[in-house]
Amino acid sequence: MKSSKITRRRFLQGAAAVSAVSQSSGYGYLLNESQSSPQPSSSKDNNSLVCIFMRGGADFLNILVPYGDKNYEANRPTLAMKLQDGLIKLDSTFGLHPSFAPLESLYRAGKFAPIVCAGSHHRTRSHFDAQDWMEFGVPGDRTVREGWLNRYLSSTHKESHGVFRALATQELLPRSLRGTYPVLAVPQKVQQKKAGQNLDSFERFYGDSSEMMDHMMNGPAEDASGVVESGRITIETLRRYREIVGEASRRNKRNTISGSSYPSSKFGERMKQIALVLKANEGLEVAGVDYGGWDDHTRQGTVEGNMSDRLSDFARGLSAFCSDLGPALDRTTILVMTEFGRTVRENGNNGTDHGHGSGMLVIGGQVKGGQVHGDWTGLAEKDLYQGRGLAVTTDFRDVYYTVLANHFGHNTQKGFFGDYRPRELTSLY
Repeated sequence: MKSSKITRRRFLQGAAAVSAVSQSSGYGYLLNESQSSPQPSSSKDNNSLVCIFMRGGADFLNILVPYGDKNYEANRPTLAMKLQDGLIKLDSTFGLHPSFAPLESLYRAGKFAPIVCAGSHHRTRSHFDAQDWMEFGVPGDRTVREGWLNRYLSSTHKESHGVFRALATQELLPRSLRGTYPVLAVPQKVQQKKAGQNLDSFERFYGDSSEMMDHMMNGPAEDASGVVESGRITIETLRRYREIVGEASRRNKRNTISGSSYPSSKFGERMKQIALVLKANEGLEVAGVDYGGWDDHTRQGTVEGNMSDRLSDFARGLSAFCSDLGPALDRTTILVMTEFGRTVRENGNNGTDHGHGSGMLVIGGQVKGGQVHGDWTGLAEKDLYQGRGLAVTTDFRDVYYTVLANHFGHNTQKGFFGDYRPRELTSLY
């Protein structure tokens, strides 16, 4: 008969296995003892926010194209696009990239609101700093290490909130969701059979709590007990997540209940999983998703090319998600951002370099779509930031503040964004 003793090596092997599923060590937190075991939410009409970060500094001048600006083509002799290239005309100045065709109906229906010249006023061109500060909501302040969404979740926490209140459908939590409030990070492979076996294995370690505390923990018994309980809750939550996503996936395969079809890509799968949890009425309020690869220094392309391919996948994934939600889209806001924009002038490699101002997209949530928001300053050299990038006329924190106030009715307290006092964008809602 094999010994049931838990050796340190076996414990670490089990921890590594479940970490691959839940990332519970570090960025995807073990759910703490204040969280209950997973229970369905009693609310079927709560509002939800889905934040998508386009990592790499996406070129919004290639998404929301200022074809009507007299300086546009001169700055981009090989990257410029015209209406006859298939741009989706929004007004006399702007058109959407042709790959955004799946989202045109949302714009015409008034559910899609692009914002020009949005971003951070900080001068950094470092991806790492710009992403951190945008997600922490305090540009230039290195002392704040909690994400703006995590601060929101902490300040509005109620005992009735379930463990599925916030999650990210990826291996690592976006920085915006990191902090003291426990948030689940669920990678795509959580549905695989091996992931379930890993949960089984790790559950045995947590189930034998007396041996774990005796052999693995050096601290006080109450600390060890807390770790055991947190692990148990996390495992139960991941099992429930597997049930939600697996059950619906088996029923609908790639198609959603509404009949829309997601692209067979990592982004499409992540958006599909969020939709499944939202429709399961588990009380999901905030979800985060990253989409990387937007640092197009070379071979960016126009209606075809690297960026066009990514935009197509992005737009098809968003379109399927919105169609999948149906009427629930009015209770859901999708917020899209990137750390900074690109240079107005193209470089010598059919690409663009790190710039300044960019743009943001807001979809659903009863937003006033069907129009371009923000103050457009134009592409004349005198109007550019440091002679190379778009000026920032809408601070990204004003967009955060406006969404929290109008979509959640949240009264953002003084100091939420450090010393910055946000203003509401009254035209957005």
